[in-house]
Amino acid sequence: MLAILATLLLMGQPPAQAPPPANKPPVAKPKKEEKPKQPKPQKPKKQQERPIATVETSKGTVVLELEPTEAPIAVSNFISLIQRGFYDGLIFHRVEGDLVQGGDPLGTGAGGPGYTISFEQNRGLKNLKGVIGMARGPEKDSAGSQFYILKKDAPGFDLNGYTLFGRVTSGLEIVEKLVVGDKITRATVTVPTSFKPRAFGPTHNAEPQALFYPLLPDDIASRTYTKTVKVKVIVSATGSADITLTRGTGDEEIDDAIVAAMRQWQWQPALRTGQPVAQTLEFVYDLATHSRRVGG
Repeated sequence: MLAILATLLLMGQPPAQAPPPANKPPVAKPKKEEKPKQPKPQKPKKQQERPIATVETSKGTVVLELEPTEAPIAVSNFISLIQRGFYDGLIFHRVEGDLVQGGDPLGTGAGGPGYTISFEQNRGLKNLKGVIGMARGPEKDSAGSQFYILKKDAPGFDLNGYTLFGRVTSGLEIVEKLVVGDKITRATVTVPTSFKPRAFGPTHNAEPQALFYPLLPDDIASRTYTKTVKVKVIVSATGSADITLTRGTGDEEIDDAIVAAMRQWQWQPALRTGQPVAQTLEFVYDLATHSRRVGG
């Protein structure tokens, strides 16, 4: 009876409940990987299209843009002279109301680089304020190193045939301040790879600057020998010389004396477009007159 009563009491109790589940930590969502920011592509630098000359003067700096399409010969010549340092230290020898002029090594208006260049007919450039032109003599093909910069328009110059080859892009106020005697202290130029200037400069053969006569034997009057010899000289770009007699006098002692004397000669090397080069010369030397002549 007691067992039945205990069973009934147990059946009347509410069922036991399971403990609430423990709180689970929140699951972190994987972060999206941020792509590194790509740098913005840089715009390529604009390439220089024309040669730019910078002329430093005693009054300030003038920048010139040269025009190879208008005058390739004049531009090449101007570049060549600048690169040789030709203009450094020269003065502006002529200053007038409409222009300034420089580039003469004599400083008088009568000098030049030792050669002339051809006239070029311009297509677009006119003699306007800031334009650069080649100064010249009466002949159109007589320009060399002298140039002018216009301080005001000069349309009358267009009728006279001057080669124009550039314009001032900076420093025109400096040009207007220049007076006779102001110097070009330094000139430099940058040349774009698209333009290949031709070489310019004086051209001449090697020449002896100092001559020494041979010391001939005391008894030369009693000897039989040829009075002329043929000489071959190889003059290097630095002025050193190698002397050979290709036809002697017939007297070895006299020949040796001639060669010994000529080895003391001082030579100016040959120039080709302003650059020293090696050159081989052959000439006839006359012992009686100490003169040289080309030929046999």
